[in-house]
Amino acid sequence: MIKIKQSLLALLPPALIALILSSVFILPRHEALVESSISPELPVGFKLPGWYGKKVQESEVERSSLAADTRFSKAQYNQPRRSLWDEEKPPVEVSIVYSGSDMNSSIHRPERCLPSQGHIDLRTSNSEIPLADGRTVAFTRLTSRVPLPNRDDGLTLRFVSYYVFIGHGTMCHTHLGRTFQDMYDRVAKGYVQRWAYLQVNSYWAPELNLTEEETDQRVRSVISELLPRQVDWSKM
Repeated sequence: MIKIKQSLLALLPPALIALILSSVFILPRHEALVESSISPELPVGFKLPGWYGKKVQESEVERSSLAADTRFSKAQYNQPRRSLWDEEKPPVEVSIVYSGSDMNSSIHRPERCLPSQGHIDLRTSNSEIPLADGRTVAFTRLTSRVPLPNRDDGLTLRFVSYYVFIGHGTMCHTHLGRTFQDMYDRVAKGYVQRWAYLQVNSYWAPELNLTEEETDQRVRSVISELLPRQVDWSKM
């Protein structure tokens, strides 16, 4: 009896391995890359309520730091001035980066990329933003500083940024959450998806007669109006 039990125990690991490997044949499989559910067609002109938008080109630093098949969509938004005497405020910039065939070389966390662009003192926190259509979306909020060189007044721009990752049917506001969600979708749902990284930011400084609170409100306002029209919510 003891020998039989020992034999069965010896067969258990190979049997488990065989079971795991055979499960590959019953898992759902899709050959095509499933697209992200956020549209790259950012609204321009006065199509975004309360804001005027214009498309902008990604920088050379952004292109060179990511894979060649990475896709970009960028725009800047500003509120129309009420009079000629009103000072124009810094634009709110929206950036969508779509992953290519290699996720690791297509989308990075901003905490990794921004220091190479001169940002220092990066601090992150979680924040939920209510959208104009009643939904609420979780974002990562990021603050940073960029000292401007060759300035006698020592001006330092202070940035407020919000970012989230948008896949085919899921939004994740952290890099770790996106990684686990991607693994789950590959195994359980059988598809590889194109993730999009959405970042919305603007800057402020006391010398510009702006505060962090005002800048934060402007960034959140753009997100609130933009996401309801930009995301295919039927897939979420």
